[in-house]
Amino acid sequence: KNIENISLKIEREGIEKDLILKLSEQGFLGAMAQSKHGGSELDRLSYCSILEELASFSPSVAMLVFLYNSIVVRIMGGNSNVLEDISRVFSGSLTMGIGYAELLEGYTAKQDSGKNPNIRSDVIFPGAERFIVLDETGQNVILTKGKHVDQNNKKSLGIRGIGVSDIVVDNIGSEKICTREELVDALDRSGLEIASINLGIVKGALDKAIEYSKVRTTFGNFLKDYAPVAFSLSGLRAEEELLRSYIYNEENSIKQDLNALIFSESLAKRATKQALQTHGGYGYLEDFGVEKFYRDAMTISIIAFRGRTDRKRLSNEVFECN
Repeated sequence: KNIENISLKIEREGIEKDLILKLSEQGFLGAMAQSKHGGSELDRLSYCSILEELASFSPSVAMLVFLYNSIVVRIMGGNSNVLEDISRVFSGSLTMGIGYAELLEGYTAKQDSGKNPNIRSDVIFPGAERFIVLDETGQNVILTKGKHVDQNNKKSLGIRGIGVSDIVVDNIGSEKICTREELVDALDRSGLEIASINLGIVKGALDKAIEYSKVRTTFGNFLKDYAPVAFSLSGLRAEEELLRSYIYNEENSIKQDLNALIFSESLAKRATKQALQTHGGYGYLEDFGVEKFYRDAMTISIIAFRGRTDRKRLSNEVFECN
């Protein structure tokens, strides 16, 4: 409820430190982490429920919780050299950004020119204090201890609460935490969590569209009384329930996770587009709180969904099962 009340402020000003501390107090930042690291040790479906609820009000907050749990916990949890940093992340005293381009096929590290070139990386949460990025070889993942924000940095199109930006980070004094393959594996294992964020986006967008259609009139009738609007929104809500049944199935398998991921990516785009259209021109105004869902659905499909790779993984599962 607190996030709902400040969701517009999050979009305009970003996630502030006091909110990060509140998320830590509620155990969200370390939802999947071990208690000895300051985590809550929640089961996966409870964690997915948190992501869905957060994303229905602020996808940016959900993505922050996702990054700390689905990525940081999985690649840093067993590294004794960074245990202090992990505990600080979950307590909210240390913020951490993650390079997302490293997860894309064919990625190679970019470096500035000069005697001691720094690494350039496209990261989620460029305002963080530490960054998880690839080193200059493109094979190892490092935790950096310094950054220089690109002077040409512009306002992020999506997940504005934490932002996405091309930055320059120092590679001197960095700590190796895992290999690129281990980072990619962490993302591969996060399909259900990404689907949960998409589900929250669908829910948030449709809630606003349905409520708006009940009060907005045109030619003397409510929008909900027009068949094209009513049928579109009700059909999308039915698909939302179908996706929810996929996610909260206690017998989840790799195939079911991929089903949920791929279906959620498509549904999030379609549902948010329809919600935007239902609002007409008002939908493009920040104050109505619906345009962020469309922007964030598109952004998440780029940074967290690897279309060809994920579909290839699903096809492998299908043909191996038959």
